[in-house]
Amino acid sequence: MTRLVRTVVVVSAMAAAVAIYAGVAVGHNGNGNGNGHGDRHGGKHRGNAVLDASLAPSQIGDPTFHGVAAGNAPWVLKRGSVELKSKGRLELRVRGLVIPAPTGNGTPGPVTTINASLYCGDNADTTAADTSDTVPLDQNGNARIEDRSFIVPPTCLAPVILVHPNGAPLVYIAVDGWRSS
Repeated sequence: MTRLVRTVVVVSAMAAAVAIYAGVAVGHNGNGNGNGHGDRHGGKHRGNAVLDASLAPSQIGDPTFHGVAAGNAPWVLKRGSVELKSKGRLELRVRGLVIPAPTGNGTPGPVTTINASLYCGDNADTTAADTSDTVPLDQNGNARIEDRSFIVPPTCLAPVILVHPNGAPLVYIAVDGWRSS
């Protein structure tokens, strides 16, 4: 009987250790999905991320997306990201979104503001699901869009975020994606 009691005590201690470890692991990731990405608050604040991507600058000759053409300059971007959450929070940041010399002078040129649009589905659909307000783009090409009431449709297949110069809805200067340096 003593051996049975010892076995039960050891098994109970091991089960408690596993339960504690699992609790710490879930708490560390914040969402229990094991990858540490996504909403750190388990989706309680403005929903889960439905789009979390880097941004790429547009280049002359880039394709048209949803009827929106690439800007007529070879833009460069030091760093850019976009996150869209299911409950309507859009957060977009660009650093160093400029037209390089010799085409430009290493500034955004005549572009002083940006805004962003979400497109869903087939490329033939030219209606944006929503477009953010316009925000200033400084002379270093830095800007941040924080929209807490962005409309996120319940279904958005093949989402595309396009960054527009000076509120021009038919032109983009950055898009979600990446480019090799």
